Amino acid sequence: MSKIKAKHSTKQLGSETNEPHEESMDTMGELLKQLKEFRSETASNFEVLKCEMSDLRKDLGEITKRMDNVEQRLSESEDSGFNVTRVMFQMLQAQKVLADKCEDLENRHRRNNIRIYSVPEKTEGSDMIDFVTNLLRDKLEVTAELQIERAHRALARAPAPNERPRSIIVQFRSYITKQHVLKTAWMKKTVLLNGQRIFFDEDFSPAVFKERGKYKDVRKLLCERKIKSHILFPARLKIFLEDGKAKVYENPSVAAQGLRDFGIMMDVPSEEPDLDSLLRTAGWHSAGANRKTPANEMMEAVKSLLDRHNKI
Repeated sequence: MSKIKAKHSTKQLGSETNEPHEESMDTMGELLKQLKEFRSETASNFEVLKCEMSDLRKDLGEITKRMDNVEQRLSESEDSGFNVTRVMFQMLQAQKVLADKCEDLENRHRRNNIRIYSVPEKTEGSDMIDFVTNLLRDKLEVTAELQIERAHRALARAPAPNERPRSIIVQFRSYITKQHVLKTAWMKKTVLLNGQRIFFDEDFSPAVFKERGKYKDVRKLLCERKIKSHILFPARLKIFLEDGKAKVYENPSVAAQGLRDFGIMMDVPSEEPDLDSLLRTAGWHSAGANRKTPANEMMEAVKSLLDRHNKI
């Protein structure tokens, strides 16, 4: 009886022992299943990541190429800008030289001319040369052969009756004759035509007239102070001091500073800066700004600009 009970209890214990084992196996199977699913999902995700990394590499490669292209074009642009700046400053230098030469030639062309001021309009009649000839003979008593090549009013619109008359420009064939007429007029000091004073002076280019005109007011002040003054070509102010010495100011700006020593204030109109100054103010600086660009370098710069333009 006891043996039967023992055997029965042994079977019951074995049954109880197998139940946890089966549950453990089921759990392990579930874990393995989930692990396989995780590995499969991870592998799938890695494939997606690889594709995305591949796309990123392609995009990065394209960006790198574009950056290289941008750097290359930027370098070419800097070189082109340097050449443009160098050519521009060289052209400005050449333009300044040519402008100075043109100004000099114009004034040389006018050196046989005189201007007669304050002659009322239409006084000359229909023949200006005949009028000027008679004027010089009668008022200046010039007996020498005048040899007047041409004479006419200044090329400006006809003034209104209450406006100042246009000056008369007279060109002589000989510089010596012109100087003789001018000195004779200056020596007479006062020349009257129909009771009205007229004036004789040199003829200059508009630019020189503009510069000399800046001394108009200050010369009146000098005259009031009994200081004799004279304007030298092209626009230099010469003043004669009481001790017999003379002082010369090279231009209106220098004169404005120098006349302060005499208690005379001179207003000089502000001038617009030239293109060269404006470019330098704006930051356009040439590496060789302090020296002239050699002709061969200049041509190379121009060729480079033309090649660059043709590529575009």
